[in-house]
Amino acid sequence: CGGDNAYHVSEGASVVVRSNDCYFDNLTLENSYGHDKQAGPQALALNTMGDRTVFKNVAMLSYQDTWITPSTSNYRVYAKDCFIEGAVDFIYNSGNIYIDNTTLYINRKSGGYIVAPSHGADVEWGYVFMNCRITAPGVPAETDVWLGRPWHNSPKTVFINTIAEVTIPAKGWYPTMGGLPVLWADYNTMDANGNPLDLSQREDTYYYTNNDGEKVYGTAKNYLTAEEAAQYTVKNVLSGKDNWQPNILTESCAAPVATWNDEKSTLSWEAVPYAICYVIVKNGAEVEFTTETRIAAEAGATYMVYAANEQGGLSAGCNPDAQGIENAVAADAQVIAVYSVDGVLLKNPQQGINIVKLMDAKGHITTRKVVK
Repeated sequence: CGGDNAYHVSEGASVVVRSNDCYFDNLTLENSYGHDKQAGPQALALNTMGDRTVFKNVAMLSYQDTWITPSTSNYRVYAKDCFIEGAVDFIYNSGNIYIDNTTLYINRKSGGYIVAPSHGADVEWGYVFMNCRITAPGVPAETDVWLGRPWHNSPKTVFINTIAEVTIPAKGWYPTMGGLPVLWADYNTMDANGNPLDLSQREDTYYYTNNDGEKVYGTAKNYLTAEEAAQYTVKNVLSGKDNWQPNILTESCAAPVATWNDEKSTLSWEAVPYAICYVIVKNGAEVEFTTETRIAAEAGATYMVYAANEQGGLSAGCNPDAQGIENAVAADAQVIAVYSVDGVLLKNPQQGINIVKLMDAKGHITTRKVVK
């Protein structure tokens, strides 16, 4: 989408979402130019134009301008448990965008920017990053990245409860582009070991250069109090006048608890509440969709059983043969996060049940419930 003779972003992005009320689950959206070359120019994986868009367990892969969010001021997007890769302005434009429990993967060693917003003065909340993780290939601390730079107009962005495995400059935000931020702040930002970062030097003065070559300055609020941070709930940011509740749409069913019967000739499980069907994976390939809670099994085959919610989204899988995390991770998969069952991000797997998020060699994200 960038450079000479480029496609407009409405045509050049790998995926263009023009409609309202679109739901994406368990997919990878990739611009292979940006992802493979790890270089610019602009190469969008995703362009969202509509209102009430949901992404659950979706990977967005590119380098520069990975995702352009809606231009309409208060259009809403909810991204839950996602993986967003990029280096330069890789989440940009406008809207009330709530990015929840998501990995931001920085693929440029130095000098990159996560967001480049262009919010109008009427945008209520802007970009909200909640409980996210910022990391990078290799040794993440050797990568540095700015939280953002102000593309146009009056940007609003907050990062709340962020784990920054990369290095964020002390000022946090780059001071100039084409707009003047209103609110650019992070709250309770921690390093890879969970230690709080010093946020006292965060930038609060910004400028742009007008057509006469003069610098125009402005200031932005650069902090949140605990009371202010607590206001950034999914309900407050996204419900709007129509009481939209995307967090309900993204709730996964519980994983089936499957057990072998009749000397491993059948596999059975109890019905899972709210499941519309079950997905059976044999030897790594989907082989059956069923509303039954019992299947005939093939001797020597490996099975996984998933429950599908009302949106078609899958639960964590059940492998009746798994004995622990080492059995749940394929040889070409990378563990990108481990959570307790109540959603707390863990440094290491704990005794008992762990929720493990994995990325395979192609960038696909999967989630497993495993027992250590």
